[in-house]
Amino acid sequence: MTVLSCWEARSLVSDYIDGELDATVARDLESHLETCAYCPPLYASLVTALAAMKAADVVGPAVDLLVQRVVAAVNTVGAVPDLGPEKGVTG
Repeated sequence: MTVLSCWEARSLVSDYIDGELDATVARDLESHLETCAYCPPLYASLVTALAAMKAADVVGPAVDLLVQRVVAAVNTVGAVPDLGPEKGVTG
């Protein structure tokens, strides 16, 4: 098992939601989310936003752009000191 930093975990979330991670990497991410004090709320927010868009039957290029922006925002949160560890620091 590989211990992921918060930055590494956040960079994998989109692929995890899309089912594009291999089983080993997915387990590493799940392990991080089980023990991290910072990442689970960010992950939950992304999942909730995507579910709301699907429930509203929102489709098209605008949604793709919005999803890309949300994922980019989640991936950069590690740069904000009061929201979680910096890149390379495990959570």
